[in-house]
Amino acid sequence: MEYPTSVILDWMANYFWPYTRIAAMLMVMSVTGARFVSTRVRLYLGLAITLAVMPMLPAVPDTIELLSFEGFMILMEQIIIGVAMGTVTQFMIQTFVILGQILGMQSSLGFASMVDPANGQNTPLLGQLFMLLATMFFLATDGHLKMIQLVVMSFTTLPVGSGALNTVDFRELALWMGIMFKVALSMSLSGIIALLTINLSFGVMTRAAPQLNIFSLGFAFALLVGLLLCWYIIGGLFSHYELFWIQGEQQVCRFIRLNC
Repeated sequence: MEYPTSVILDWMANYFWPYTRIAAMLMVMSVTGARFVSTRVRLYLGLAITLAVMPMLPAVPDTIELLSFEGFMILMEQIIIGVAMGTVTQFMIQTFVILGQILGMQSSLGFASMVDPANGQNTPLLGQLFMLLATMFFLATDGHLKMIQLVVMSFTTLPVGSGALNTVDFRELALWMGIMFKVALSMSLSGIIALLTINLSFGVMTRAAPQLNIFSLGFAFALLVGLLLCWYIIGGLFSHYELFWIQGEQQVCRFIRLNC
């Protein structure tokens, strides 16, 4: 039995283009996109998901050859769609890292820092703590399964070869950089105001009694208050994450033209 080259390329295209979109999302998405996750593991995971969901995906167009310029443009479209979906989850997790950095610098807890295994950079310990909690929330609420479900549903709303992101989608993705800082600042606002009040109080004490060693006392007191503020913020952290996750899910749904 002989198989023409066109038949083999069409069969490969049915698997290759969906695999590209799924693998691109896994490469960028939180947890699977971290540096401590091997690239080979992500590729194998994307391949396993593609083989599992392939029977329910719509067929790719047979008129476009895999090894052609149009095929290359379709490949780039799938990569862009997958990366855009995964980037939203990265912004969500990095919001809590920024929250820890703001509180750490305000309360002098930023002196305790370590290398972040997810980003490979030196991050304050509070940023590590909040990133770990946000990652646990993401996994506990089945965020990774929801993202896989959305990327599978995207093949129906954004079919391969006839669906792509437009300039409005790229603008909304860029605006998420500002949303990330805005949400982190709103969550840390109570801690900033409390620590600012303490610093102003010690400033007044320094002017009233210059002979007292206020700096040594103020540093220890600011550390203690910073720990109490972290305990207070962690108590309501999940509610903030839940509201932010709803916004992120709606943004992903807008990317793939889905009414969530």
